[in-house]
Amino acid sequence: MSQQFAKEVAWDGVRGRGENVFVGFLAGLAAAAVGAAVWMWVTLATESHLGLVAIGVGALVGFAIRLAGNGQGLIYGLMGAVLTLAGCVSGEVLTLVQLSVTPDRDFYHTITTIDLVQLTSNMLSNMTPITYLIYGVGLFEGYKFSMRK
Repeated sequence: MSQQFAKEVAWDGVRGRGENVFVGFLAGLAAAAVGAAVWMWVTLATESHLGLVAIGVGALVGFAIRLAGNGQGLIYGLMGAVLTLAGCVSGEVLTLVQLSVTPDRDFYHTITTIDLVQLTSNMLSNMTPITYLIYGVGLFEGYKFSMRK
């Protein structure tokens, strides 16, 4: 009985269950949101910009899409890469907004009145070539881990 179950269930998805792009997207979106929150927390806790968190965000998003979407197509990999990028950029934005919070301006007020040009400028000025490389590794992980073999 257990051997039959082991043949039907794989570690990276449930065999026999069809592919589901929408469920995979929702799982990846939730994982990207969690990754963004972790990104902000790690950056604020360590008081330094750690691009290595991008690798963790890529793995988290990729595995979430793989397990929930159960897909083998290119769309799952592209979805993993795009959602990983969204999670990383969102983590950067949340961090900069949190650092801009003052006693007079709470988080909500800061995020709703933010100047996008200044925010983009701040984000790009804090990035180094190694950060771009680490982002690329994170995007590759989001792509690679999203597809079932």
